[in-house]
Amino acid sequence: MKIKKLTQNQKTAVTSAVYPIFSLALIFALWAITAAQTGSDLLIPSIGKTFEGLGALLSDKATYVDIAATLLRALRGFVLSFAIALALSVAAAVLKPFAKILAPMIAVMRSTPTMSVILLCLLWTNTQIAPVFVTVLIIFPLLYTAFYSAITGVDKKLTDMAKVYKVPFATRLFKLYIPSALPTVFSAVRSTLSLTVKLTIAAEVLAQTKNSIGVDMQLANLYLETPTLIAWTLIAIVLGALLEIAVYVLGRLCMRWKNA
Repeated sequence: MKIKKLTQNQKTAVTSAVYPIFSLALIFALWAITAAQTGSDLLIPSIGKTFEGLGALLSDKATYVDIAATLLRALRGFVLSFAIALALSVAAAVLKPFAKILAPMIAVMRSTPTMSVILLCLLWTNTQIAPVFVTVLIIFPLLYTAFYSAITGVDKKLTDMAKVYKVPFATRLFKLYIPSALPTVFSAVRSTLSLTVKLTIAAEVLAQTKNSIGVDMQLANLYLETPTLIAWTLIAIVLGALLEIAVYVLGRLCMRWKNA
């Protein structure tokens, strides 16, 4: 009986699946050992206790209301950041003086401590708007820098050739600029989406935003319910991971369109 050999693509797929599984197994092993050595569910709860808390949360309808509310705030902040960053990066790429004027402002925004931004937003806005405002102020400069680099990084020889041969602007846009910038854009979006979720939750904690993961985490901490706190943390991690996966799938689909 002949054993069928795996193709290179199959080997790559198997390897890609094995490493994450091994990594998760290692994390859970370290968690179990640390919890056993500590012997206190208050400090480091066991895996069983944590998943009991997770099950209790997932059986409560209020959990899904809070998850949806936090996700909506995060997406609002991200969409606003994306739109502003895209508009300003295009303007900066076209108008070089505008790019020079904007550069110091972007540098200041990127250097401002996150906690300072959150506290200032709490002074300027209410508890519902603050998480969105925080997201925009922190995520916008990151996206702007990535978008501006993507636009200005398009091959100069190709753009000059297109101008010489008087290629229509629409053709240049859809056949040159967008396909060239897409990989960088999707990479920036993937790297900032999970950060957006974390920033939103952090702002919710300080702002005491009603119906939010942040407040649920703070209440769990206040009442020393460590298993519940870690369960909420796991939910936040999964939420960020699902958003990144969605962007990855969308990016692959767009790459197929680019290569078509």
